[in-house]
Formats: sequence, C-alpha cells, structure tokens
Amino acid sequence: MTDKGDPILVRRRRVLLACCFALAALALASLVASADSRPSDQRLLFGLWRGRDLVLAASLLIGAGAVLAAAVSRSALLGFLATGISTAAMYALLEAAGAIGLVSWPAVFGLRAPALGTKPVPHLDIAGTTFQDTASRWGLPSEPIVFRYRTDRHGFRNDTDRAEADIYLLGDSVLVAALLPFAETVAARLEQTTRRSVKQVALIGTGPQEQHRLFRDARLEVSGRRVIQFVFEDNDLRDSRRFRRGSLGASPSWTEDTLAHQVVLVLQRFTQPVAGAAALRSCKIGEQTYTFLWGRHSFAGIEEEAGAISDHLLRFAAEVRARGGEFAVVFVPSKLRVLGPLCSFPASSALRDYASHFGPLREHLRKWSAANGIALLDLTEPLLEAARAGRIPWFWGDTHWNAEGHAVAARALSAWAPSK
Repeated sequence: MTDKGDPILVRRRRVLLACCFALAALALASLVASADSRPSDQRLLFGLWRGRDLVLAASLLIGAGAVLAAAVSRSALLGFLATGISTAAMYALLEAAGAIGLVSWPAVFGLRAPALGTKPVPHLDIAGTTFQDTASRWGLPSEPIVFRYRTDRHGFRNDTDRAEADIYLLGDSVLVAALLPFAETVAARLEQTTRRSVKQVALIGTGPQEQHRLFRDARLEVSGRRVIQFVFEDNDLRDSRRFRRGSLGASPSWTEDTLAHQVVLVLQRFTQPVAGAAALRSCKIGEQTYTFLWGRHSFAGIEEEAGAISDHLLRFAAEVRARGGEFAVVFVPSKLRVLGPLCSFPASSALRDYASHFGPLREHLRKWSAANGIALLDLTEPLLEAARAGRIPWFWGDTHWNAEGHAVAARALSAWAPSK
C-alpha cells in the first residue's frame, strides 16, 4: 500500500523539504557572512574561515540532513540517526584515547614534534634535516637544512665537552643556532679568535631568568671567568612574563591536543598552503623575501617586563661578581629593527610602519647599564652595518641569525674577551 496519494503525508513531506532547504540556505548564509578574504596571521580554511566559523554551518547542514531523511521515510530517519550516533561514539572514543595518553594526535598528524634544545639532555649526538622556522610555519617553499646537534655533559650545545670554560655565553635559540654547524656559531668563532675556551649555557625557548637557573644548576666555576648574558629583543619580554607567572614548561591548552583541532589544522594547511601571515609579515630586500615573526605583539601590554629582566640581571651580576667573575650583557636586536630600514613592504604588510614595532627593551637596557656600571654591548649597529653592506645577518625565512650574523656578533665580542 502506498502513501503517495495521502494529502496529509504529501503536505508533511513538502513542509519537511521546505525546512531542509531553509536550513541549507541558512548554512550557506552563515558561510557567506563569516567569510573573510583579508590576509590573516592565522591559516584559514580555504583562506576564508576559521574553524569556529564552520560550526554553525555544519550544525545547520546536519539538521538539514536529518529533516531530509525524515521527509524520505521513517526508516531513513532512523538510519541517519543511527549513523550519526555511531559516528559520534567513535569520535568520542578516539578523543578519549588522546585524552588518557594512548595516542598523541599532534604526533600522528606530524604537526608537533619534540624540539631539540628545549631541555638539557647530556651527550646527545643527532643528525638530520630541518627547515627555516617561519618559512615552514607559513608554507613558503624552502630548501631543507642538514644539521648535527651535539651536547656536552651539562646538556648544552657545545662540540667540546668541558667541565668549565673561560667564557660562558648565556642565551636562548639565538645561541643554540640549530640551523648552523657548530663551528659557525658565536661560541666557536669567539673561541677561535680569542684562543680562550668558550661554553654555551643556552636552551631554546628560555628567558634570562631561566638561563640563570640553568647556570646555577650546572655548578660552573666562575672565579676569574667572564659570564656574558645575551638578551633577545624579540621574545625575552614574553619569556620573562611566562617565568614570573610560573608557567615554565606548561603544556599547550588541552584543546590543542584534540583530534578535532588537529583535523582542522590539516584542513587549513591543505586548503590554504601559504598562510596569510606570509603577506602580512614579509618584505623584499632586492629580489629576496624576508619574513618576520615578531612585531608589536612581542611587547605590547608587557612593557614592564623590561624592568623585571634588568632587576634579575642586576642580582645575577652581583652573584657572579661575588664569586670572583666578570659579568656583561649583550643586546640582540630584533630582525625587524635591523632589516626594516632596508625593506620594501607590500601594501598589505602589517609591518610597513616598522619603527612602531620596536619595543622598549633596548633603551631600557642602555639606561640601566649606564646607571649600574654593567658593560652592555648593543649589536644593533654592527648588524646594521653588515646588512647595509649586503651581508644580511639573518636567514631569509627564519627568526635566527645565519653564519654572517654569528660572525658579526663574534667580532664585536672579541673586543670584550682579549686573547691570552
């Protein structure tokens, strides 16, 4: 027996189909309303939508599917609901597996790998290939870079394993220099020119306060030695804030480890291979593109951290001097501070007014140094001189110095550490 001629059922189907089309139209309208083609610092789905922009549209489409199934038949609706429930249950099980540690979804999708140099692991000797950081992060084509990473007994990147040295260099990734052979780093070059032993005490992602703790933990001999603290303009204010808030080693938000988040990231990379940040945060010097990760966001709202850093430096300098050592500070300017004056920025770039992205740390340290009688080497001018001469001191698609940058720093430092 058929119900095709039943006017009540026909009317019901028409109403359901109208509701289905209405929900689909609303989903489309929500996509149109939330689409934004302007360049964004974040990757977007198809260059238009954040993940949350699609939640409403997806919910409306699921609702439209359920209504359509109901219009077809009761069994179609039951099948649709059964499929939805089983899919949701499977998804919940997969998320639960990630939540309890049975699987790491970031590792499965290859979107987060353990970084060398973030922890002091003694006697490592690892070789492989890597990429420039911002180029890789934003999807810009770049050649792989072969690296070799070796650590000493204290877990720091030093090719020679020493219990102590004449000169200690404290810093972060700018000293670790993972993209360079160790022989091209500041530490190796300084040792060669001064003929004095040099030891790095540096880890990636640390600020001065953390580096002082690492130095104390290593129990290094200080009497008659020189301790040189590198302060990095780009991210040390943020690292100081993180230190003072007690969030050292904090894990990413749990939402970042979820399967859903990783799927969204994969879809974003697939549908927008080159992130909008590449247009917002890049320039040309001649024919070469240069990228900039850091700008105003590296200091806006946390300017007071400059005082927190200098206060900590002063206390640490007193410790070093009390133990018979010398202490000095090196200021490492941002890539934008040095290259900005040489850049041709596109109209869409957020960095065209590059001077507005210079933070307070440089001037603060210069005044602090003069007031407290602590030597300060500002590398801004030496690096600017090299850049103006066409010897750009940074990798084009990375936040760190290339071999030229390390050579410039080593030459400037040599005047502070005379040969034996």
